[in-house]
Amino acid sequence: MNIETGLTKTSSQARIKVLGTGCKNCKLLETHVKLALERMGKNLEVEKVTEISQILAYGVMKTPALVVGDEVVVSGFVPSPRQIQEMLEARLA
Repeated sequence: MNIETGLTKTSSQARIKVLGTGCKNCKLLETHVKLALERMGKNLEVEKVTEISQILAYGVMKTPALVVGDEVVVSGFVPSPRQIQEMLEARLA
């Protein structure tokens, strides 16, 4: 929470996106991301991007993919919730 404005942090660094067309692994990645955020005590929105053109705009050729801020941090596999938590802690601290 930004004390000066009373607004929740919405910088590009805090934006989290799961890229994928809705397959089983895409849904699993979203679940793992939400679990990692819960363990961290962070209440951030996880945006789902399913449009192929938007996915390709990130340079992603294999889904699922995880984007934190504007950086693709995972592509083509589903890391464990613990691995995702470590990635997020490094980027959202």
